[in-house]
Amino acid sequence: MIFGKLVLSAATLALTAFSAATCKPKGNEKSFIVFGNSASDIGNKLAIFGQPAYWEGRFSNGPVWNEYAAHLLNMPLVNYAIGGATSSNTALVNGTKNGEFIPSLLDQIDDYLKNTTNTVKHPEKSIVTLEVGGNNILWPLYVDPNYILTNKAKFISVLVDDIIAGLQKVYNAGYRQFLIWDVPALYKGPILEGKGEVVAMVKGLLDEVNAKLDGAINDFEAKNKPEFIKLFNTTSIFNTIEDPAVLSAINVTDTTTACVQSDSGMYKPDLEVCKNGDQHFFYDLLHPSTRTHHCIGVAAVETFKHPKKEITADLFVKAAKKYNIGQVTAENNILAKAGVHNVPQYPKKK
Repeated sequence: MIFGKLVLSAATLALTAFSAATCKPKGNEKSFIVFGNSASDIGNKLAIFGQPAYWEGRFSNGPVWNEYAAHLLNMPLVNYAIGGATSSNTALVNGTKNGEFIPSLLDQIDDYLKNTTNTVKHPEKSIVTLEVGGNNILWPLYVDPNYILTNKAKFISVLVDDIIAGLQKVYNAGYRQFLIWDVPALYKGPILEGKGEVVAMVKGLLDEVNAKLDGAINDFEAKNKPEFIKLFNTTSIFNTIEDPAVLSAINVTDTTTACVQSDSGMYKPDLEVCKNGDQHFFYDLLHPSTRTHHCIGVAAVETFKHPKKEITADLFVKAAKKYNIGQVTAENNILAKAGVHNVPQYPKKK
């Protein structure tokens, strides 16, 4: 064994049962559609199963990136993301935990296409985001740390193939604009602090995964010729947000420690929360704070509107001034100021 088992709670992965509660949007011209995991979950787990995370069921202390992005794009948000999602449930280390079904990326897409057929008047005008991969890595680290090392080629192929399979599904349904997240730099989060050997392995693995994903997206583009497709380089974006000028502009003073000293992403009656959570880059050991999410949302919009432009520190500094990101809280942000306390979204919750 090269390294010991990474000590994570199952709740770190937010592995919960899921069956999307859906309704049909009333003739939306276009939508901002999100499939993913806890980085994008806007309360699906809370609303469907009554299992709270932090603020309003988000895995953060306020709105998350896709809420900001949808608002800035003036598009209805269709969000099927749920904490704990992997790319698929068939080719990884156990897809179940305690008999509960884990909602994968492919499950979410199938459920959306099954329940919302022909409900968007112009799917080609919608933007589809696929955000997955972190749990593909975290789950094996929790169950069997050596799984990735002994099955690396298969592991990488499964993850990338699943993302492309999901992409093909929505393309075949008429969607033509895609923003595909790379697998974020998990090693930046406090969750891996002090685990040097694991960090090195994860960093190397992410480099390989994201390089293969980039190539697969290029192949998909050459074959299908979508109107828009872009790999959303979150590793580069995180590095840019950590620029001192950006951190100063968004009033984030702590980039290394978590406000909530829990890896669970789950509410607990005795949960200790710091007094200055809005000034933390990471809210818990894995998930960004809402100010960081605001910057990610700005980057997503910029990537869509100007795909050939580099995401720079200057972009975030200007956005911080325009949207007053340095004073953003759960109750004080562009959504709340516009009277949008919950972004118009589908599916409707039970």
